[in-house]
Amino acid sequence: MRQEVGMRFAKTDSTARAALRGVGRFALWTALGLLFARAVLSEPGPGAPRQEGERLVGVDPASAGFAVRFASTYLADPRAVVPLLAEGAKLATGRPPTAPGAEVAQAEVVGIENLGGGRAVLTVACQLRDARVLNLAVPIVRSRAGEVAALGAPSIVAAPSAAGVASTERPQPIAGPDAEAIEALIAKFLPEYVATSERASLAYLLTPAARVRPLAGSVSLDAIAEVRQLGSEDGPRRSVVVSARLGIPAGGGSYPAVYRLELRRTGAEGRWYVEAIVGAGA
Repeated sequence: MRQEVGMRFAKTDSTARAALRGVGRFALWTALGLLFARAVLSEPGPGAPRQEGERLVGVDPASAGFAVRFASTYLADPRAVVPLLAEGAKLATGRPPTAPGAEVAQAEVVGIENLGGGRAVLTVACQLRDARVLNLAVPIVRSRAGEVAALGAPSIVAAPSAAGVASTERPQPIAGPDAEAIEALIAKFLPEYVATSERASLAYLLTPAARVRPLAGSVSLDAIAEVRQLGSEDGPRRSVVVSARLGIPAGGGSYPAVYRLELRRTGAEGRWYVEAIVGAGA
């Protein structure tokens, strides 16, 4: 059940909690399937840190504190969060920002999506020193003993996440004779999605009912590293996982990110289109 939460957390230099053991790649891909969010780097607005005094609802302080620390550390230097990852979770290498103003001034948890089994996705609003706000969805797992670890890299999101369809399958190579067409679609869609501010620019790549909010150049697409699918079916609907590298133009950093695209083959020509884009850490 989605809940809105608000609480101010200061950055801390305290030692990070030890990463949980026993959380395998199964949990990582389960969290990927459950998290549904549209990616966007926004100016201060609905996702901006809230005012002092607003109550925290529905999230325990340990998990919230961990998510804030993880998000802040990740933005400062994505290489520094490796000790905070759960066992089995992997994170591609990144590069810290070099431009002034890209440092996190304050951060708070603004949303939580409970996934069950001790897993959750916490949305952290990070206000940078140059007044921009970056919302990060941090997938975490908490043990019965109360220890918290991250299931992977956070995603850049528009607002507190909403759950999608659960999937426990691991990504694998694109199946069937449509593999080349699917990869070609993604190669066209993702750069345009990142760069354009007009949904109309994406219309020829989307199904009529698709609801996609482009990023308007607020982040840059440095590379598409890998395209894989969830499940082994080669039917007219696919869920594909795209590993990419994003940059923040005003900050100079480079960050690994993972998105899930829901695809559909339709029409007389049997073309592939994007139905939805999903953000999830991996």
